[in-house]
Amino acid sequence: MEGVLVALTIPFRNGNVDVDGLSAHVSSLVKEGVNGFFPLGTTGMGVLLNLEEREAVIKAVTEASGGKPIVVQVGSLDWDTVAGTVKLAERYGASAIASIVPIYYRPDYETIRRYFMKLNQLTELPTFIYNIPGNAGFNVTPDIVTKLIKDGVRIAGMKDSSGDLGQLMQFIEMGLEVFNGSDHMIAPSIIVGAKGCISALSNSITNLVIDTYRKAKDGDVNNALRVQALVTKVRDTANKYPRPAVHYSLVRLLKYDFGSVKEPLVRSLTREEEESLASDLGKLGLRIRAPAA
Repeated sequence: MEGVLVALTIPFRNGNVDVDGLSAHVSSLVKEGVNGFFPLGTTGMGVLLNLEEREAVIKAVTEASGGKPIVVQVGSLDWDTVAGTVKLAERYGASAIASIVPIYYRPDYETIRRYFMKLNQLTELPTFIYNIPGNAGFNVTPDIVTKLIKDGVRIAGMKDSSGDLGQLMQFIEMGLEVFNGSDHMIAPSIIVGAKGCISALSNSITNLVIDTYRKAKDGDVNNALRVQALVTKVRDTANKYPRPAVHYSLVRLLKYDFGSVKEPLVRSLTREEEESLASDLGKLGLRIRAPAA
């Protein structure tokens, strides 16, 4: 796997997964040229979805993806949901699984080791560690991953959303398949050897993310950094608003009608916030599809 994998937004309508909307979104992204999909991650509210919702998502993504690689994020607060999601990933032909570390109760090394060892026992699918310290409250460092591998845990790669380029480079030097998960670091990560990016903004500014990746991959560093600068401005703008809902609003404002988040554990943007976001995006030179709904 390599290239731009989309950290998918999973739309809800009337309290249910909008399967038709999700399928149309995935089909549109395939046409735009993305290289694969990462469902049930942070942007798609994966930890908030039950097993039935997860199956609806995985099935829809698989059927609409055109055979592109799918890495299913299986992490949850509940082990039965984790194990069930692993089996769904196998059933629907995922290329790999990924998981956050156990969250809420700050894990020690032994907790992490036991958790990923149990994942290894469940499946032969390649297993990626999804490191997102800003949400999980724990940074999976290169030292921890080195120790896990020495202790017999099968780790195929990392999705690193730490935003730390030096740390990402250490994962690359370990020989792992490394995907950058921070949208402000797409070009730098590719330049130093990452396989690609797993990008939230590729849901909405897909062409800009792909252009950043391709230019960096082709060695066109100056132009890669030029496009990256605009991607970073969009990212900084998005960070002013509630996440993950802002990514749903971005799709609505820049692309097409789209569902929203699974409330009430997260909330949608208010009308005023979405209007402000539209104004901010216009100032960056992006074309707004329509006034905020």
